[in-house]
Amino acid sequence: MMKALKLKIYQEMACYKKPFALKVAETYPLPPYSTIKGFLHYILKAQNYIDMAISVQGDYEDKFVNLQTYYFFKGKEVTKAPLNVHYLHNVNLIIHIYANENILNNIYENVYSSKEFFSIGRREDIARIDEIKLVEFKQLDLFEEMSSFDLNYSAYIPKFYGYEGITGINYSLNYKYEIKNNLREWEKINVIYAEKESNSITNGKVYVDEEEDIIFFNKEIEGLS
Repeated sequence: MMKALKLKIYQEMACYKKPFALKVAETYPLPPYSTIKGFLHYILKAQNYIDMAISVQGDYEDKFVNLQTYYFFKGKEVTKAPLNVHYLHNVNLIIHIYANENILNNIYENVYSSKEFFSIGRREDIARIDEIKLVEFKQLDLFEEMSSFDLNYSAYIPKFYGYEGITGINYSLNYKYEIKNNLREWEKINVIYAEKESNSITNGKVYVDEEEDIIFFNKEIEGLS
């Protein structure tokens, strides 16, 4: 059995803004990997990148649009314009993290000892951590098990898993970046955002935790522990 840190997080409102959405602040349905990576590095007070694998799942109750005034800076010039901002309401997230055990313990201890509030997305998108614990998980071969799994939550499923019959929205999500020629060059992960009502995993290998929740890590986990 392997171990991962599992977080259950609630946000009353959140906007995980898509890059290059300039005329309308559109939101992803779940926070992208880069946002969760940044959230975890903030908890760890990390100065450098820490290798870890992340799984992002969850659901929201509804979505609404709010008209806000945005300020744009170009050199010394400041302009403003109204902008429609998309929000998710009543968001529940399930985050699994796989990394060196010391890293997992540090995240756990820092969450409990923190005197600050947490946020995911924008600073005002307050995140309430309802549960954090270590869970055991295992890998199952569905062909050998002759079984399938329904999704308990909507999820980002990286395409490298090669699951057949999964339907949803394709995204190329940012994960981490390197500075090249004074510009950020992002490592991207191609995923399908699969809604729980219409998808089951019927082939291949899956990671399943002790609470029967499937885990879709964003990278291979061999060599991380």
